[in-house]
Amino acid sequence: MKQNRKQISDCLRERLTDARDGRLAGEELDQLKQEVMAHDPRFWKDHLWMMKQAQGGVFARFADLRDAQPAEGSIRRFHARREAEGGTESDLEYLVWSWFRRYVLSVGLVLIVLLAGLQMGTSDEPVGDTRDQMSRMLGWEQEQHPELDHWLYDGL
Repeated sequence: MKQNRKQISDCLRERLTDARDGRLAGEELDQLKQEVMAHDPRFWKDHLWMMKQAQGGVFARFADLRDAQPAEGSIRRFHARREAEGGTESDLEYLVWSWFRRYVLSVGLVLIVLLAGLQMGTSDEPVGDTRDQMSRMLGWEQEQHPELDHWLYDGL
């Protein structure tokens, strides 16, 4: 059964990973090299580069960072220096809140005032007749107005 090229590439990458981990012996490694060179020589070039980096290159330098501990009091000094340089004004929370106050609330208030002014300017009736305006806005007819039950308040 023939495997397609992608499956062969994936299989060779897995075996190269095993070789980097030291799981392959000398003869198996030679056979793997022949198969990789026949399939795609770039895989072998990448494998050699990674082996070189693991012995003292970039990966080894980053591996040392895993064990590094901060010096005594360095975190406290960092926070003190940050507050001395600018306080909390450089924090993301402060930045978002200041932009929200400055722009979103300002634009919101301007829009409310503008729309209220437009609404009041389009009214053709006098402002004093609020009961008629309310009934027109709510869609009630004159018969549908709720009447107050004055008898409830007679004893007060």
